Amino acid sequence: MEKMVVVVFDDESKAYSGLNELKKLHQQADLVIYAIAVIAKDADGKVDVRQADGGPLGTLFGAVLGSMVGILGGPVGMAVGMASGSLGGAVSDMSQMGIDLEFLDDVSRVLTPGKAAVVASIDEYWTIPLDTSMEPLGGTVFRKLRTEVIDDQLDREIRETQAELQALEEEFNAAAAEQKAKLQAKIDATRSKLQSKIDAANKWVEDTNRQYQDKVNLLQEQAKIANDRRKAQIEKQIAEIQSDVAQRQEKLKQASTLAKEALTV
Repeated sequence: MEKMVVVVFDDESKAYSGLNELKKLHQQADLVIYAIAVIAKDADGKVDVRQADGGPLGTLFGAVLGSMVGILGGPVGMAVGMASGSLGGAVSDMSQMGIDLEFLDDVSRVLTPGKAAVVASIDEYWTIPLDTSMEPLGGTVFRKLRTEVIDDQLDREIRETQAELQALEEEFNAAAAEQKAKLQAKIDATRSKLQSKIDAANKWVEDTNRQYQDKVNLLQEQAKIANDRRKAQIEKQIAEIQSDVAQRQEKLKQASTLAKEALTV
């Protein structure tokens, strides 16, 4: 299962050592890195990205990393505080990625000024290799299972917008002649909104297909150097990723198809 991992170190030098250790674990097939970065907090509490490789996640990781930088640069409790009130863009991005906001507050308590951290999206078969390799460097490891919810959000928004369009069209059919012009303008705007939701869903399907293939390629490369036991784990992981992507895409495709039918009426 894919995880977001943050390992906090006392300084930037140790963070880069931690980065190298993580890459070694990847090369040894002890875990797989999908995306990785180094961030640092200066004396004034500002957090910057020092190095980043989005890997298969691409711009998605960049967006999440940018949101994390904004949250981790704020006071402890900022994420949960924002979540209980008005959601800011950064917190919303985290929520869409299925990253718990309390997780970021836990990291923020340890990532004090002058410290640095490695941020990575990984799959690991056991926790021991990572923990053992970070311990000599004084790294504090935080893990959070990463489950994207953006597909659920798009599915919900498509269905809600479709229902809104249907209600407006029913109102239009029952309305007096002098009311139809205003209702037609609302219908046209809602149709445009529904089409934009469908376009976003199609883009998500394309992006997940690319991410899936890139992840599988990484896992297959690891399988070439893995022992028999690890190869079996890698093959299982590939099958799980394939099944998960297929199920999530199918639900969204069904919603998009129904919405397209509504637009052709």
